[in-house]
Amino acid sequence: MKVTFITPHVGRKSGKEYVRTWQMEPLTIATLAGLTPAGVELAYFDERMESIDFDQPTDLVAVTIETYTAKRAYEVCAEYRKRGVKIILGGYHVMLLPDEAQRFADSILVGYAEPLWEQVIRDAENGQLKHRYVQNKIEPYRYIQPQREIFGNRQYFPMSNVETGRGCPFCCNFCSIAAVTSSHYHPRLIDSVVADLGTIRHKTAFFVEDNFVGNPKHAKELCRAITPLKVKWIGQGSLMMAKDEELLEAMAESGCLGVLIGFESLRADTLKLMGKEFNSKMGNYKQLIKKLHSYGIALYGTFIFGYDTESHEDVMRTAEMAIEFGLFIGAFNPLIPFPGTPLYEQFRKDGRLTDEAWWLSPDFRFGDVPFNPRNMTAKELHEHCITARKKFYSYPGIIKRAGNVSGNCGTVSKAGGFFGLNLLLRKEIRQKDRLPLGDKSERPKPIYEPEPMTQPKLVPITHEGGVLS
Repeated sequence: MKVTFITPHVGRKSGKEYVRTWQMEPLTIATLAGLTPAGVELAYFDERMESIDFDQPTDLVAVTIETYTAKRAYEVCAEYRKRGVKIILGGYHVMLLPDEAQRFADSILVGYAEPLWEQVIRDAENGQLKHRYVQNKIEPYRYIQPQREIFGNRQYFPMSNVETGRGCPFCCNFCSIAAVTSSHYHPRLIDSVVADLGTIRHKTAFFVEDNFVGNPKHAKELCRAITPLKVKWIGQGSLMMAKDEELLEAMAESGCLGVLIGFESLRADTLKLMGKEFNSKMGNYKQLIKKLHSYGIALYGTFIFGYDTESHEDVMRTAEMAIEFGLFIGAFNPLIPFPGTPLYEQFRKDGRLTDEAWWLSPDFRFGDVPFNPRNMTAKELHEHCITARKKFYSYPGIIKRAGNVSGNCGTVSKAGGFFGLNLLLRKEIRQKDRLPLGDKSERPKPIYEPEPMTQPKLVPITHEGGVLS
């Protein structure tokens, strides 16, 4: 029995190199490899870094997908179907749109891989692969350490991905993670995280869950447990951490270099529309950011534009304030209605989507706005976001933000990272903008027409979980 794992790319511009910051270690693939029973031969193609050899013999192909890679994943399915090879799809997009995914593959896995993957392999070995494997609730199961050897000698972005928990307790209406996890956070057992950190290949770890401080008590205990390891790490969190001095101290002592925080907007009315009004109740952004910087914690601030309360002046004002805040790096993105989210359903109901399956459209490009904003055109919103990025990553913008020594340039190595990453992201503004999705110039053609399936609701538990495949 041979299983081939595939990470599809988002898309490519002809003759151009792939976006470097999108070449992160695929933790889900390493975890699936660790879940695979002994005696099964494994192969792996990471299309972000290499071409897929579709003619290499294999018995089963497994592809993990998100919304931006769905079109390419379905194209990959078609290639393997020509060769008579069975293919199974999993990942966030499959959890959000199981009926769609089933139309393009022999099998889909809806839920977490840990309790289901071994059964998938045994069924495939016996020629009895089911059309759907569905996890109806999050059950107790043993966390499997990722098998990172499957990465081989691929030169990923120099940072090792580690999961310390899963999900986020917030209910932002634009967020796919909130939709998939029903706005619950599930911490991973601390001993398991410590063991995992002992296997990583890079000096810096990236904690991949969307809210590292989703359970503050767990976050503090974890920080204390990993402090002796002398690792450096970056995570994702919420502005609430700035109110907890004990947490900030524990994070700094444990080797925290920086965190991603979704500020999303400077407007209280916009935050209310997106279901993130708690940000506006936290207090003055500038003071909270200064508090985080005082602990040597750099900030990656993300912002979203396109809600009905906003104008183009808000976009530029936000870019200017992000420079004033001294953020390490920043993201200025148009609002995207991802399938399965409350935002998508509202836009669909109101007739504001320009294509209800925009992620499969041969005309859609990365950065495009697939809905009709109220106060500007979709094209204008796209252009304003590009202008904001250019302003933030302009040479004057970079130099001014470098003046935030405590947050951005406290050591020689951190200063080097600041300038190196900012120059790279400055370059990637052009690389990412209007990147086509997939490889083909037409919409993928479905293979099957399955019976409709109601999306399962995952019932949360409070103890250890694994990774979403």
